[in-house]
Amino acid sequence: MRSQSPPSVLRADAARNRERIIAAAAAVFAERGLDAATAEIAHRADVGEATLFRRFPTKDELIDAIIETRMEEVVALADAAASDPDPAVALERFMQDLVKQFSRDKGFFEAAGERCMSDPRFQPLRERAEAAVGRLLKGAQDAGAVRRDLSPSDISFLAGSALYAMEVSKPGLRDDLWKRYLRVILDGMKPEGASKLRPGAPKLG
Repeated sequence: MRSQSPPSVLRADAARNRERIIAAAAAVFAERGLDAATAEIAHRADVGEATLFRRFPTKDELIDAIIETRMEEVVALADAAASDPDPAVALERFMQDLVKQFSRDKGFFEAAGERCMSDPRFQPLRERAEAAVGRLLKGAQDAGAVRRDLSPSDISFLAGSALYAMEVSKPGLRDDLWKRYLRVILDGMKPEGASKLRPGAPKLG
């Protein structure tokens, strides 16, 4: 009689499969758009399509899982950056890590970005992310390193602007070109010589 794996092993296997599927789906969607075939996602994740559909019965559920995972990563990046004792360095580190990490999913967020920003089901995650970024921003503002009229939503849009450099880069250009434009953005966030901003900051959600 064949012995069965203990529940803890089965749970660990299921968690690994889920992580592989989400990572593969994000990569495939980024390359081919949201109409990509689930067969390709399963192949990339090295799982059967039956396993994929057990975890995610619909493609929408898979897209939502990627969004949730990436939004959780935003909070984790902000919390990790907050460990730096210099508030200005902490905010800069967060923005650099955010752009670097999310550059791999640029194609996915071009397709699913509106859903991420406006779907009510993600409101709690948006609020958590905004609060985490807000703490970093306030620390840098209180230290006099960042202008006072910036909001957490501004930080998201400014980081996205640096990501745009990857979209317009021609083949043969450096794949870290975003660092150049993020530096311009970071310098522009300083309070010295700041002009009044109009219109107001965008609202998320």
